[in-house]
Parts: sequence; C-alpha cells; structure tokens
Amino acid sequence: MAKNFNNRWLMVSQKVYGWLLRAYPPTHREEYGFAMAQLFRDQCRDAWNESQGWGVAKLWLRVLPDLVKTSIIERLAALNKRKSMSDKITTLIQPRRVFSRVFVVVFLLVLGYSIVVAFLLPETYASTARIKVEQDVDISAKLSAYDPQFLQKTLEIIQSQIVLDPVIEKLNLNAAWGRKYFARQTLKSAETLEILRGRISLWPIPNTKLISITTYSDDKYEAAQIANAIAESYRDYQVKSRAELAAKEVEALPAGQEKQAAQLEAQKPKPMLVQITDRAEPGRAPVRPNKTLNIIVGIVVGIVSASALGAIAVFVSYRINKRKQKLNATA
Repeated sequence: MAKNFNNRWLMVSQKVYGWLLRAYPPTHREEYGFAMAQLFRDQCRDAWNESQGWGVAKLWLRVLPDLVKTSIIERLAALNKRKSMSDKITTLIQPRRVFSRVFVVVFLLVLGYSIVVAFLLPETYASTARIKVEQDVDISAKLSAYDPQFLQKTLEIIQSQIVLDPVIEKLNLNAAWGRKYFARQTLKSAETLEILRGRISLWPIPNTKLISITTYSDDKYEAAQIANAIAESYRDYQVKSRAELAAKEVEALPAGQEKQAAQLEAQKPKPMLVQITDRAEPGRAPVRPNKTLNIIVGIVVGIVSASALGAIAVFVSYRINKRKQKLNATA
C-alpha cells in the first residue's frame, strides 16, 4: 500500500538521519538523540502519507539546513563550556547570525540563477521518425555472411553528406537558417551540414531492426520536417544504390541471352530495404529546458552549497574571534 510505513524510502531516510546526528556533540546526542530520531521518524511517516516520495523530499529540504546549523552551534557551545554565561550567549548568537546571513544570500543567488536560466534559455522541440532497415539479401549471399557492422555503417551513412545534402536542398536550409541565425546571410552547404549533424540523434532500438531518427529545433514543425526528410533521403539513397549496383552487374555480363535474363531479373521489383514505420510529428511541448527540474536542482544545490559556505563562514568567524580574544588577553 502507498501509506505503508515500512517503506524503503523511509528506512533509508531514517538511517541517513541517524548517521547525520553524529554531527552533534556526544553529550547532546545522549540527551536528545533518541527524541530527535523519533521525531524525524514521525515526520517521515506523515510526509509519506501526505504525498509519498515528494513529501519525504520536501521534509529533507526543511530538515537538512536546520541540522547543519544547529550541529555547528552545538559544537561551538561544547568548545566553550568554561566561558562565562555572557560569552556563551555571544558564542551562540553570533554563529547563528553568520550562518543565517550567508545561507540566505547564497541560497537566493543559486536559486535565482537557476530560475533565470530555466526561463531565459531558448526552448527546443524534438521530433522522431522511425525506419526499419534490412540488409540486402543478395549482397549477404555473395558475402556468405551477415555483416556484423551493418548497423554501425547504417548510422554513419544516415549522418553522411550523401544523405543529408538532399535534406538541406529539399528544405532550403541554407537560406532558412541563414535568415534565422546569421543575419539573413545564406549559408554554405558545408556550414549547414555541420549544424544539421549537431541536431540529429540516432538510436537503434534493441532487439529490432528499427532506428529512431530524432531531430531538435526551436521550431516544432521544422524538427518534424527534418526528421521525415532524413528518413526519406536515406530510403531513396538505398533504392538508388541498389539500382546502380544491379546495373553494373548487368553491364559486366557477356552479351547474349544471359545478359538479357539478368536485365529482366534486375527489372523485377524487390523488397524495400528501408521502410518508414513512423513519421515524425511536431512535439506538443519543448524538451529543453526542463523548467521544473532546473528549479528543483537549483533548490537542492542552493541548500547544499549555502550550508557548506555557511559552515565555512561560521568556522572563519570563530577563528577570528578566538584570535581577537587572545590579543585582548595579552594586551
């Protein structure tokens, strides 16, 4: 059940929290350790019952900064047990202020940066076309074996100039991308080719003869057009290559009836080596940037970095005060 407290998330959280309690002085753990662990266990149970994994994650976002802050304060207090009451109060208040100020400033800077990046980065759409690729049976028979590198060669051909140049020409990408990205300057085909290769992702689907052709663009319709054009260009390339190979084999035969028979055989329709199984459609939502993920990462990184820098600031402040006290004592 979703609300069962015997959950791996909760067990791991309790173990981690128990380990983190070692940051407190031994006397503090002896007096309050069990109660703190029991309270955290109850909070974990309530958080899980409220919203499961996300609830436990939010609990950690609240608990972790407080644990870092209070453990540092307790450690400093334990080092100053012999001081007067006024010195103890000063020692407790000052680290708390230093930590709080540094934590707030660093956390807000990191979180603000992640929000700005999430909303200012250009949106990118992805579209995927799938093709089914077969090895030429006639060529395989002549080689007496299936080519183990057939798939890798196929991926290289799809990204080659011989397949992508027709795509560039068909979609007029030299002019289109020149207007969009280079102040209306028409690009050279070699320049457009490099940009296009950077926007293609090929992925063979395991245990099948399918290959996914994914393209990325700031225009969802353009992404779909490019993916479909690449699939069609590779299919046309295979048809043309097969026809040229058959014509060369016929020309190599001696004149006579055998040559005529070979010509008739070459003219017979043959099964397609490349089939477009799924055509690309415009994406409904951008795939990059993931705003929610970026903000969550910003929160987590902000808490960790702010806690670390806050602890360093408290330590530096403590060392400076210690040195001032020694100088005052010797004066």
